[in-house]
Amino acid sequence: MSDKDPKKRDSTTDFFLNFVKKEREENAKQEAKKEAVEERKVKTVSDVLVGFNYINKALDKLLSNKMSIRIISALLTVILFITFSGGDVLTSATSGVTIKNVAVSVEGLKQGYEVSGIPSSVTVGLIGPSVDIYTTQLTKNYQVYADLSEYNTGSHNVTLKYRNFNNNLTVMIMPETANVRISPKITKNLPLTAKFKNEAKLGDKYSVSVNSLSKKTVAVTASRSTLSSIDQVCAVIDVEGKSKAFTQTCEVKAFDSDGDEVNCEISPKKVIANCSVNTYSKVVAVKPNFIGKVKSGYKISNYKLSPSTVTIYGKRSDIADISALSCDVNIDGLSGSTTLTGLELKGNDKITKMSASTIRIDMTIEKK
Repeated sequence: MSDKDPKKRDSTTDFFLNFVKKEREENAKQEAKKEAVEERKVKTVSDVLVGFNYINKALDKLLSNKMSIRIISALLTVILFITFSGGDVLTSATSGVTIKNVAVSVEGLKQGYEVSGIPSSVTVGLIGPSVDIYTTQLTKNYQVYADLSEYNTGSHNVTLKYRNFNNNLTVMIMPETANVRISPKITKNLPLTAKFKNEAKLGDKYSVSVNSLSKKTVAVTASRSTLSSIDQVCAVIDVEGKSKAFTQTCEVKAFDSDGDEVNCEISPKKVIANCSVNTYSKVVAVKPNFIGKVKSGYKISNYKLSPSTVTIYGKRSDIADISALSCDVNIDGLSGSTTLTGLELKGNDKITKMSASTIRIDMTIEKK
């Protein structure tokens, strides 16, 4: 049969057309699959975004609630503790720990009495299941206290007690006992003075003076021994940043000779102070006041003060007549050149501030 046979040409054409048709159908299927895949991707991304949005909203609500934050923090703390302890907290049957600086409270003290000798804090030892120990440390609901309801005036050996520890734990208080003294309180009227705080934060060119206090005396209630330890009772005035006259409600506190606060009852607890802020100052000389005598056959041939002058502050009328400040210099028995430091300048109540409170003196001491 010839290649130009019409039947053969028709058969070839049909074959070609069928091939093209199948290719188109296959391409259409592939396109449909791609579209389906893209749709699934878009839907997946959309679902993920919706999920993230839901999580964000839930977290916002959760983190806006203080109680929820505390619960989450506690859970995270437990998880971290278990993780870093290698699981010992769950597997260890018994363990021990000490808790330091546990405050001691006083209960049952009769009104009108004072107690001394109670430690401010103790160390507590715990032995028992690790979980119970950890829970105790986490919650901190425990208490250590001295029950004085059965004790009267005098000295006593008191056993400290505890509460709110897990019953599975063995609790040891160190020290377990305290030697205390219970004394009746008495009341005494004491003069009230002023004491400044934050003077370092007062501008260098300013000085504060107290014009008046709303009370001249206050009633101090404490045991006789506590009262005898009080050196002064002061209205504590905060002078930080003051640059002009001011009125301030101040706390009243008692102090011993070392400047430490004494625990006692004071009435009234607060007073009103009227204060002036002064900018007047003047420069005055420093003069040594030699005490004693140098060794026989010697003399002070020269001396140098550092600083030799100081600036004093106060009301103009109060310090106008002050031309010099003195300091005591003990030269008794000296026989050679000497340097003394930290010599205190003698001021007075009229001076509210000085540029220096101590000086140094270099002395040349020679044979006569």
